[in-house]
Amino acid sequence: MEFYQLEELAAFARYGTISKAAEMSGVSQPAMSRAMKLLEEDLGVAIFRRTSNAIELNETGQLACQWAERITRMADSAKEEIRAFDRRQRTLLVGSVAPAPLWSVVSILSALETEKTVAGEMRQERILAEGLKNGTYRFVITAEPPSISGFSSVRLGEENLMFLLPESHRHAKRKSLSFSEMNGENMLLLEDIGQWRELPQRMMPDSKFIVQTDRESFEELVMRSEIPSFASDLVYRPVKGKVAVPVSDKEAHLVYFITARSSQLSVMNQLARQFRNAFNGRSVYAV
Repeated sequence: MEFYQLEELAAFARYGTISKAAEMSGVSQPAMSRAMKLLEEDLGVAIFRRTSNAIELNETGQLACQWAERITRMADSAKEEIRAFDRRQRTLLVGSVAPAPLWSVVSILSALETEKTVAGEMRQERILAEGLKNGTYRFVITAEPPSISGFSSVRLGEENLMFLLPESHRHAKRKSLSFSEMNGENMLLLEDIGQWRELPQRMMPDSKFIVQTDRESFEELVMRSEIPSFASDLVYRPVKGKVAVPVSDKEAHLVYFITARSSQLSVMNQLARQFRNAFNGRSVYAV
């Protein structure tokens, strides 16, 4: 009994006729007819009722189809799981609650893990913790260190939110500024900023937020318009015509932790050192 015969039997069960099943399977009708005849010979039982005008499954054939569908589904699942495992072996995935620390950690890891593809994605803390346990993520970056047996956390660094204002703005010379003082102002906001996404709208309920989903378009608007936006001290350096004013509210301050299996503790300590050393060298990016 060959696997292709089971695939073609399952196709027959789905489409009802040899001609349609052959067409959808990419084989000729005579070839499928031969395959079904050989399958019956291998099984040692008849699974079809044949007449001069049609061929249909008998009761034994219906049971055979159930097994064929079950086996082919299992084979498809096994194939996908094996491929996914291979991808995980070749890809090192980092999860984070916010973009700025993720960019830096992915960059540092790419230099350390030259034989692997290092990628990152943003998710909620609950999803990151689950992904860490099931092996989806090698490292996760969160605002609270998850308590998981066999895993360790290292303080990575901190991030502070800032208002990015045009030099002509009435608050441009302030040393700090609260959300309430900016409440009611129009603000530019990037959609994909993880844990920071909901904070401005929650703290500034009377403001109108012009949300951009395309990062390049957002950057262009930030640089060319007079509309205030936000910046992060993790990735900020002076921009001509703009002034960065720290947000004074405690909610605008986050401490990040990086977590992985305890066997990765030395790597996490190295990442944390490089992360902090690179703090002042990061390129400008409004968030």
